[in-house]
Amino acid sequence: MNYCKISKTEIFYEMCPSTKAKQIRITIINDKVRVSFPRGSNEQKVKGFVEDKKAWILKTLEANKRSEVKNPQKNYQAGEIYLLQGRSYMLQTKLYQGSKPYHKLIDKVIWVYLPENIPENYWLHLVKEELSKWYKNQAHQVYQEKLEHYSKIMGLKYNQLRIKNQATRWGSCSSKSNLNLNWRVIMAPEDVIDYLIIHELAHLKFMNHSQQFWQLVASFKPDYEVWRKWLKDNGRTLVL
Repeated sequence: MNYCKISKTEIFYEMCPSTKAKQIRITIINDKVRVSFPRGSNEQKVKGFVEDKKAWILKTLEANKRSEVKNPQKNYQAGEIYLLQGRSYMLQTKLYQGSKPYHKLIDKVIWVYLPENIPENYWLHLVKEELSKWYKNQAHQVYQEKLEHYSKIMGLKYNQLRIKNQATRWGSCSSKSNLNLNWRVIMAPEDVIDYLIIHELAHLKFMNHSQQFWQLVASFKPDYEVWRKWLKDNGRTLVL
């Protein structure tokens, strides 16, 4: 394990050569720092790149720690609050005489029903599974509706919606006009979702982040900078 140092703080990171990498890239998830780079790269050059970025790495790690304090890990137990489009929903669980777990939304309560013959040590795993299904189903439904709406008013045609679960990417647009959207954004306020949809649709016309691209986004979401910043500042809290 390699490390760099800021004052007395040691930052450990994993070196990951890759045949797919086209450039040096630093990925930070929670307290793990991963440095990917093209296989065959000069090791000193890679380490120099990390040295240049060490202040940013430390800042990101500290922000992740603060986020963990504000957003304690879920236990998947009754009474916990889960977010959908920025609104709060309470989790409740119930045993029933069935064979399969399932979930149902009643008012602002997510009910997860568990077969009573399943051992108790499996309950939390099954509750998390049902919550994941609920979120992904909601994401597909909401994203599809918003894509249909915005693609019409923007005069742009996409091929297919794909729901993804990527750690560091919220959305992407492929050369085949397929739109990939991260299901976790369904937890964010609706304005954030609208911004993401418009952002990815705009890539159908401009496959870059040029001034023309941002002008197109702004023409359909004038306050997009607010919601872009929200996603940047709060994205790490969108976890299950």
